[in-house]
Order: sequence, then C-alpha cells, then structure tokens
Amino acid sequence: MDITAVDRAAVLGTSRLHVTSARAKVIAFTLVLATVVVTNDVLVLLSALLLLLALAAGMGMPLRHMLPLALYPAVFAAVFAFASAPSVLSAVLIVGKAVTAALGSIVLMFSTPYPQVFAIIQRFVPGIVGDALLMTYRSLFLLAEKLTNLSTAIKLRAGLAGRQPVRAVGATTRALGGLVLYSLDLSQREYDVLRLRGYEGRLRVRTIPSADGAMDRALLLGGGGLLSLTIILRTAPDVVGAYSWILAAISLLTLVAAATVRWRKS
Repeated sequence: MDITAVDRAAVLGTSRLHVTSARAKVIAFTLVLATVVVTNDVLVLLSALLLLLALAAGMGMPLRHMLPLALYPAVFAAVFAFASAPSVLSAVLIVGKAVTAALGSIVLMFSTPYPQVFAIIQRFVPGIVGDALLMTYRSLFLLAEKLTNLSTAIKLRAGLAGRQPVRAVGATTRALGGLVLYSLDLSQREYDVLRLRGYEGRLRVRTIPSADGAMDRALLLGGGGLLSLTIILRTAPDVVGAYSWILAAISLLTLVAAATVRWRKS
C-alpha cells in the first residue's frame, strides 16, 4: 500500500469533494457504514457500493489506486464467509459488506487530509490516543522513506534476486530488523522533542471550513437517505422489499452517468 499516494490524492485534489467539510464527510461515511451494518439485502448493499463508485468516478479520484485497496478486505472476508456462511447469499453479503465499508473509508481518506480527519476523531477519544494517531501517521512517511532507501541499498549490494536468492533474503531480513530499531529510536526522539517543546497532553489541529456548502448538504442527505431506506427495508421487508431493485437500478444509472462525465473530461 502506497501511503504517499493516498496523502497526495487527499492534499492535492481539487474536486468539490476535496473542498467540502471534513465533518460532513466523516458523518456521511458513518451513515454509509451504518447502512452496511444494518442491511441484510444484497441489492441495497450493491446500491451503496455503486453510489460510492459513482462519487469517486464523478470527482475524478484515482480509481486505479483506490479499487485494489478496497478489494484487500474481500480476501479475509471470503475466508470467513467460506468457514461460517450458511448459504451462498450470506457469503456474498459478508464479502460485499467488507468491500463496501472499505471503499467508503478509502473515499474518505483519498479526499480528506488525515490531520483533518484526526481533528474530528480527537474530540471523541482520550487526548493521548488522539495524539498517538496523529504522530503515528507522521512516522509512517518517515518509515516509508527509510524502507525505500533500504530496498535500494539491498538491490545495489546483493546483486540480487536472480543470482543469489539466499543472500538477498538475509540482507532483507537484516534491513527489516534495522527498520524496527530505527522506528523505536524515532518514537523516542519524537517524544523527547514534544516534551522539550512543552507538550502537555494535547495536540491541537485547526479544522478547515467548507468551501462548498451545497456538497456538504448533498453528502449528508445522500448518507441519511440511504440509511433511512435501509431501515425501512429492514423493518418492513414484505411491503417494500420487492422494490429494492429500483434503488440498485438508480445507483447503476448514477454510476454510468458519472463514468460518462469522467470519460468526456479526460
């Protein structure tokens, strides 16, 4: 997983989704996640997945980076479904829930700089936990750069992969061990720097106001509407369950329209 690609997409993106409020996006994601948890209808789950894809496509987000990340949880969900699902439909529902929830979080992270997401989370968790999340994110970039340098050094020194695989494995193991020690030293140095600068148990992050109120309202309305329909379908399946295909059809048309707009712009 290329963490730097996620951060570049979030920070350098210029779509309407990028300039909306982080609070609105987090609330909308929470509503979508609640929909995924509540629903037991495959068509409703498919609708949520198609709408997320339409949102990402319509906003010009890098789908070639996003889709592989969204499919990672499907592997583990498939193993769980194979072991415990009583039917094929239940297995599809388990895998679909994992992929849809993952795609929702990926859309959020690809459109919102992490410090802004952290600023929302910080209000609901203990101070030390929130600060640890922020500093961990910063450290990941430092460790990613260090790992890249180590990988280059291994290739240059070992000669490697094809001719001396045993030596390559040994060099890689030693490099990873050095990376672990470097991460421990990095955490200690960061803590020392914070204490020297007067850290008192809380890092403050300023939230950026929304530049597109209409998009904020659209996200909240879409997430709230999807959850409301899901609850209605769950509580009265005999009355409205037969019409869930309409929601899936609308979602598919929305995806086709978004893909068409993206194709014309490119």
